[in-house]
Amino acid sequence: MIRAMQSIEQHFLDSYLSNIDIINDGLPMWFNARRSDAVAALHLSGLPDRHDERYRYSDVRELFSGEPEQYFVPRRRMAAPLLPDMDAYRIELVNGRCPDGRLLISDEGIAYGSLREAARSPLYASVVEEWLDSVADVAGDGAAALTRIFVQDGAFVYLPEGVELNRPIVLDNRYHTDDESELCFTQTLVVAGRGARADIIVSHRSSGTGRVTVGYTRETVVEEDADIHFSELFDMERPASLVMNSYLRQRGGSRCSTMCCKCGEGYLRAMYNTDLAAPHASNELWGLYLCDGDEHCDIGVTTRHSSSDCSSYSLVKGAAAGDSVGAFSGHVYVAPDAQHTDAQQQSRNLLLSDRARIHTRPQLEIYADDVKCSHGATVGQLDDEAIYYMRQRGLSEAQARLLQIEGFAYDVTSHCRHAELCRYIGERTSDKFKRMW
Repeated sequence: MIRAMQSIEQHFLDSYLSNIDIINDGLPMWFNARRSDAVAALHLSGLPDRHDERYRYSDVRELFSGEPEQYFVPRRRMAAPLLPDMDAYRIELVNGRCPDGRLLISDEGIAYGSLREAARSPLYASVVEEWLDSVADVAGDGAAALTRIFVQDGAFVYLPEGVELNRPIVLDNRYHTDDESELCFTQTLVVAGRGARADIIVSHRSSGTGRVTVGYTRETVVEEDADIHFSELFDMERPASLVMNSYLRQRGGSRCSTMCCKCGEGYLRAMYNTDLAAPHASNELWGLYLCDGDEHCDIGVTTRHSSSDCSSYSLVKGAAAGDSVGAFSGHVYVAPDAQHTDAQQQSRNLLLSDRARIHTRPQLEIYADDVKCSHGATVGQLDDEAIYYMRQRGLSEAQARLLQIEGFAYDVTSHCRHAELCRYIGERTSDKFKRMW
């Protein structure tokens, strides 16, 4: 067993050494030099499996153990863009890379586009060098370490101090492979300056008949008094798999909120890590996952209250049908000096078949004594009495079930801020609901 476990890591390390010239090509020396820390971390900790509490419900080691036929292959085949009629700043990536390789600067002074180009840019290389790898837990998470070893490109967003955007930034991640198996790794860096205001829409979509497995890391730094809202959509097709680690650090007086929704197929393991690092920072997260067939979705939310007078709220809802597996793990940590913390964490779930499984595990770890913290979790079924009531008023059983599930999801989807995105999520979730029984 030990030899097998070691062989997986060794396979990736050998692949890195064999392709190091390709991986490092065109990137600054400092960018490539930091890969050595990730190599050491992967060698030391290995890829996580179910023995790691954070990955209790998702065996990432097994997910990455296959032999891909393609490595380091930039893709230029593009699917239809997300929300093409929306007025937005756009970053489009295919298999983790910007096909056009551009870094754009708007009239408002925001920079957005290729992470690779930002790292090479005379204007923004210092920003990337300062903040890249500063928030992600590369040393403590083998999946994040693996991504950092192989990443060649990704997305970069820089919001200067005081900027207030009147249209969203759309980060459209598309993953495509034909008949072959492919691994791709990508990293996103978002830096929001003091007092900045912006909405960022992030999508993950896939196409093609082959298997694509994605390692994705996002680092976000929100400076004092900034206000950033993320809308994240997971709309991938079988047999795509995505392992995402999001790391967020907030400064004093900042606010960051996230609405995430899994309405596609395939395998998803998504972890949201937040550090409230200075007083009066606040964070909110609303999540929804819908699973059917043999789908797997594992969402984790870890919130670290490192400073006093901060607040956090998370609500993750899930519905599982068929033979699918859904999971939620939550962890709120309150440091000894984090007095006057207000933290709430909730998980609400629906089982829509006898074969589906849902796991939920909220946790509080509190070392301060003047706090308001709570957590809760429920797993239930549709309300038969409510369905009966609606059928007595002329609705079919299918219509009654659909209406009840849509009401269940509304607590999350109501936090969508843009009409075009709301319509898209509504259509995709409605289609998914209809397939779930």
